[in-house]
Amino acid sequence: MPGTFVRPQIRRVASLTALLAAAAIALSGCAPSAGGADPASASGDGVVIEHAHGSTTIPEKPKRIVALGWMSPDIVAALGTNPVGIEEVWGADDSGYQPWFSDYVMEHYGETPEIIPNAQEGPNYEAIKALDPDLIIGLYSGLTDVEYQRLSEIAPTLPYLTRPWDPSTWEEMTRTIGTAMSEDAKAEELISETEELVSSLAEDHPEFEDKTFVWGLTLTEGSTDLGVYLNYDPRVRITEELGFRSTSAMDTFLSTAEGDNWYTGVSLERLGDVEADLFAAWAGSAEEGTFTVENPVVSKWQPIANDAYVIYGDTAQASAISAPTVLSLQYILPQYVSDLADALQGTPTITGK
Repeated sequence: MPGTFVRPQIRRVASLTALLAAAAIALSGCAPSAGGADPASASGDGVVIEHAHGSTTIPEKPKRIVALGWMSPDIVAALGTNPVGIEEVWGADDSGYQPWFSDYVMEHYGETPEIIPNAQEGPNYEAIKALDPDLIIGLYSGLTDVEYQRLSEIAPTLPYLTRPWDPSTWEEMTRTIGTAMSEDAKAEELISETEELVSSLAEDHPEFEDKTFVWGLTLTEGSTDLGVYLNYDPRVRITEELGFRSTSAMDTFLSTAEGDNWYTGVSLERLGDVEADLFAAWAGSAEEGTFTVENPVVSKWQPIANDAYVIYGDTAQASAISAPTVLSLQYILPQYVSDLADALQGTPTITGK
């Protein structure tokens, strides 16, 4: 597809205007987990977690946690500890925090964590060290071996488990951080509560059952492909859990994806061959959403022609569904489900500035 997909974590990696044809940021998705044995174990010396760079020993329950990148801050806060520092991620409002995160920590802790200033390259080691952490978590990251080693000199560091930018599912990420924080029981409680929310919303909307969908992103000027996400992407998984069924073209999508990518592109010339009752997407702006649905080819595609689409140009909504956590799903799912239901009735949604 046109442009370069990058795997952003914070604003030092890419800005919102750097995604398609250097016009918007490419939101990360979860690559398929490698699976295998439980990476964590406990001993008299603390908790040991195996990961891509080796293993990390956490000698005792951490109290001062730096949570880097997406998703980790939400989970740390929900598990009972307000992080001492976080990075500003895509989807943050003018305050520098994602709205569901700031609402939660203000309600439960009365203050927001310090935002770690961006560095030119890699983590801001000096700022992180100044926070005096006893644990650094960067599960959703691309931390190199050198970066991991430097952070480990500051405090025990938990990087990605199997490969860069692959935190596994939101459930497994919650479990891993729960183990690192000695909060395994609380992690399971949070997972159960969130799964019950998803199940309840699905039961409330039997009309979702077996409706087909495509999750993608919008066009920019000059686009000749429509970007679409694969069946292991979190946006796709959560929509399937609500009762929808991925397009029958998913096998084709998977066959055209490169390497471990969680996305591929569909030529606009072939878009009419892609079966779908509904199209969901994120956009860099509301204008991008409108530009896409008014495209002469896209406008004839079944879900667009039937006004059965949901496009989030609002950055908080887009990031909440793109990197789901036990906090962001509480924030986005009620609205997302309402928008999906409206779309199936021919009332589409485009949000954003």
